Amino acid sequence: MPGLRREEIAQLAGVSPDYYTRLEQGRQRTASRAVLDGVAGALRLTADERSHLYTLAGVADADGISPGAPARRTVDRKVQRVLDLLDDTPAVLFGPFIDVITANRAASFLFADFNTMPARERNGLRWMLLSSAARELYGRSWEDAATEMIGMLRIDAGRIPDHPRLAELVAELNDESALFDRVWQEHRVSTWLHERKILRHPGFGDMEFFNELITLHSAPGQTLVVMIPADPVTFRTALRA
Repeated sequence: MPGLRREEIAQLAGVSPDYYTRLEQGRQRTASRAVLDGVAGALRLTADERSHLYTLAGVADADGISPGAPARRTVDRKVQRVLDLLDDTPAVLFGPFIDVITANRAASFLFADFNTMPARERNGLRWMLLSSAARELYGRSWEDAATEMIGMLRIDAGRIPDHPRLAELVAELNDESALFDRVWQEHRVSTWLHERKILRHPGFGDMEFFNELITLHSAPGQTLVVMIPADPVTFRTALRA
């Protein structure tokens, strides 16, 4: 935390200055949950930052979630039933690193037809940063939304470090996006913070959505993002038109 010396942080965390220095410099290989809780409290970490700290330390976080290997990138039959049931509600199934596994037809209408893209390009953050359609859709909230997604990728990077797909994606976005280059170096982490979004579809104007992230028990490591229209009838009419 700015303004606090190591000795002061160590005192607030309830550990010795030497132990905290070794922990900070990566020379302390292990740390207990109690120590991590103390450090998180001393640094006033947000919930997302606290979870990221547990991940980097290689222990279960406060919700009992442990870091693990990359999730499979296929669609479980139970998940497919959910996608089919949503029908006129945009839904995108994400795997690690915000790679898009599949999207239903409503999501393809609202965002992009991810299902037909080459595998390398089928990534939500890549589309957000490099597509002019994304900038048009999100309008003035584009930078905030993109920054939020970069923070989500940072969390995945902590869970699955040194993965070839992560290295490939980071290298490309560092070269192609000044925003990514700046935010990635800040090491900020985040989850989907803004529940409400106003998106401007080029053919149908402004539409309001409430987004929800669903963790799937039948597909560990995958996340279903659902965009619930504030006015389902209007959205359904636009989709069918």
